[in-house]
Amino acid sequence: MLIAAFQAIGQGVSVDYLGQKPPGLRAELFHSGRLVEHPKGEKRSFNLAFSPDGKELFFSYYKATEEEPDPTYEIKTFKRINDKWVGPKTASFSGKYSDVDINFSPDGNHIFFASERPQPNSAGLDIYYCTKTKEGWSKPIYAGTNINTTEGEVYPSISKKGNVFFRSSRLSGYGNDDIYRAKWTNGNFWNVTNLGPNVNSKYGESNSVIAPDESYILFCTSRPETRNIQQIYISFQIGENIWTKAVSVGQEINTEAGAGSPTLSPDGEFLFFKKSKEPHRGIYWISTKVFQKLRP
Repeated sequence: MLIAAFQAIGQGVSVDYLGQKPPGLRAELFHSGRLVEHPKGEKRSFNLAFSPDGKELFFSYYKATEEEPDPTYEIKTFKRINDKWVGPKTASFSGKYSDVDINFSPDGNHIFFASERPQPNSAGLDIYYCTKTKEGWSKPIYAGTNINTTEGEVYPSISKKGNVFFRSSRLSGYGNDDIYRAKWTNGNFWNVTNLGPNVNSKYGESNSVIAPDESYILFCTSRPETRNIQQIYISFQIGENIWTKAVSVGQEINTEAGAGSPTLSPDGEFLFFKKSKEPHRGIYWISTKVFQKLRP
């Protein structure tokens, strides 16, 4: 599939979004809500990650069928070649095992994701990353047992400060699933820290994405005020790991159709997310200026 390019200028950088005109303060379907033409018309794409240099797009795809349930997910990619987007294709490092929840490092030299690749100390999804090389992307590198546990870790998101934010089901959290932060230096992950009760709750949190400058974090949760529908919340960092009380991002994003799998454009100008319920199911995007009114 070839897709003509549409370029938007943000912060002096030319940014391309698969030929889509960027939205304003109202959520709009992104690329008709899907990135893969499924035989049954199902919208199975989610979790978009554009590279900072604008040459690649990775996303997660629900692959499972009744006939072939494994792997459940795989990571697919578009590449921009001669001002045309070419794809989607299965990423070079994906397809054999269930891979999901992909995000770029802000410098574009690494991609992080969750995978069910077998590990001695794992019973499910763990965090992996690949390094950019002259030939493409390296083979997946296990992030190690400082960040991964037997309880499962997913949805890694990396800030310009080199901190990795992720969801873990490890014990001693505020709920079954909490958001944590780990320092990442020279390939090592250390100082894993819970983000605390203003972000985490007994209801469980997941799918977090950090603003490039760590000024805020977005995550998904189902709470009594959401009528147990998964929706996106936001919390602002006002000191070293000091976060404001998380609040809903508002009705432009959170609806009865649910909202999940948030990611940000490399410049932080746009939020991509998924609505889960028909007839509104699919990928959407909106300007992050919608968050301004929520800032403390």
